[in-house]
Amino acid sequence: MKKFLAAILILVVVIAVASEIILPRVVTNLLKEQIVKATHAQEVELILDATPNAKILIGDVDKIYGTASRSKIGDVPFEALTLDAEKISVDISEIISPTPSLNDNQRADKILKSAGRIELSGIVTEEGLRDFIEHKVDKLDKAQIKITENEASASGQIKVLGKTADVDIAGNFFLDDGNIYFRATRLDIRNTLVRNVQIDRYLGEVKILESSQLPIGLKFSSVQMRDGDVLITATR
Repeated sequence: MKKFLAAILILVVVIAVASEIILPRVVTNLLKEQIVKATHAQEVELILDATPNAKILIGDVDKIYGTASRSKIGDVPFEALTLDAEKISVDISEIISPTPSLNDNQRADKILKSAGRIELSGIVTEEGLRDFIEHKVDKLDKAQIKITENEASASGQIKVLGKTADVDIAGNFFLDDGNIYFRATRLDIRNTLVRNVQIDRYLGEVKILESSQLPIGLKFSSVQMRDGDVLITATR
């Protein structure tokens, strides 16, 4: 009888440890994998909080807080992304055993059954913006980026009619219908062939980010230029 009771006690302890520590950790790691796929982050830190922890086993999470460093949404590199969510319900079965016919976005939508609040905020630095512009603008070299509260500007060199031209462009970021755009307010091109060309609003508005690039139904809700970077927020 004593051996039987001891065995029962050990079993209870094992179940308790699995419910409070091991299995929630497994779920956390699986959610990390989803964040890495969505943001191409090099490093992800994620904290799931539920009382008791065993609630996580059925997909109920009180709070989720996470950070993703050196991430990317679309073609835009982010220095850091921060996830802050409350009252989350996830489909554990879909995390553990994915539906083969679903793509990554469809699977992410299925994993998140409901949410009280989700906010994803990210920082685009001057260096990140330079990388994005150099990737988008063919043959642009030696780009210099400056971001202030009122204006984002770039200067560099580009080939024009076989000649190297100096280029200066300035404008601002803005939000429209869940998408983020850059509106050019000044474009100057200078070289020996094209002496001094000033083309105000020549480039018009360029779409930088679309909400369709975000996972789990998030939608861009604000964009704020600051000294040295741009703060972008998406909510659901």
